[in-house]
Amino acid sequence: MNCKICEIHPVKENLILEKKFFFVRHSEFSKNVPGYLYIEPKKHIENYSEFSKEEFYELSECLEFGVNWIYKYFSPKKIYTVTISEAVPHIHFHLVPRYIDEFKGFSYLQKAVSGELELYEDSKLDFEVIKKNLRLL
Repeated sequence: MNCKICEIHPVKENLILEKKFFFVRHSEFSKNVPGYLYIEPKKHIENYSEFSKEEFYELSECLEFGVNWIYKYFSPKKIYTVTISEAVPHIHFHLVPRYIDEFKGFSYLQKAVSGELELYEDSKLDFEVIKKNLRLL
């Protein structure tokens, strides 16, 4: 099976937190959204029904960690949380901070997920903060 998420896990690219069942990692910097995080189960899971109670509990811990991490380093106007898992069936969760008001809701998410948002000057400094805080926790 070729799963993009399973393939990236051994590399631990942009890893911020590793727990027993999940990774929390920063998205690709090409998305142009500082603080955009993924929460991904370590094992290949495609449906919520495959999660154990322990995994659901740890997922909630990762969600709490991710939101707090974003607010610690950045000041978004909103954080969107979404899982679609269609292009890559390995279930994963996007924590997408919104910093601008030009786009909101689904239009913002579509641009953020596809990497179509502009990189603002302040964002370049934000990515330096992110790089310094990868793999620290």
